[in-house]
Amino acid sequence: MANSNIFIIDKLDQPGETTQGQRWDFFTDGVMGGLSEGQAFLSSKEDIKCYQMTGNVTTENNGGFIQIRTLINPIVKAKNYEGIYIKVYGNNKKYSLHLKTPLTLAPWQYYSYTFVVKNKWSEIKAPFKDFKKSNFYQPTKLPKQKIKSIGFVAGFDNFCADTCLAEIGFY
Repeated sequence: MANSNIFIIDKLDQPGETTQGQRWDFFTDGVMGGLSEGQAFLSSKEDIKCYQMTGNVTTENNGGFIQIRTLINPIVKAKNYEGIYIKVYGNNKKYSLHLKTPLTLAPWQYYSYTFVVKNKWSEIKAPFKDFKKSNFYQPTKLPKQKIKSIGFVAGFDNFCADTCLAEIGFY
């Protein structure tokens, strides 16, 4: 990363815990009655430590996701950064980043950025201006808000998820 204004959330220096001392949690659409199944665990791919997330994502029964998510505490002001970057390895499927703010109270409210995770280590930059709101009640502009959590999501289609997250941060 060439930008000097970078805040690393996690690069697995202390696996399972972010630089802010927060834990990563794994959950599925089962919390809402969905049928997707999966798991997240510490792993390595090509000698690079990562959080590997695997599972069967299904839209049956109004479901459709598995994810790992962490809180951002203290909360980060989006206006101080251009976006989020991640270093990932995957299976050439679509994945998303989901951001929650103090104004996204319901589980179905978030801002999302979708991308393909290639079958090689790649760095993806997700500019805040390109995140889409999930609900019309939310403010349109993410860059003017504070971010309270970040989720790395496999979802909203029927597929087998298999992806690794090695680093994530704000740029």
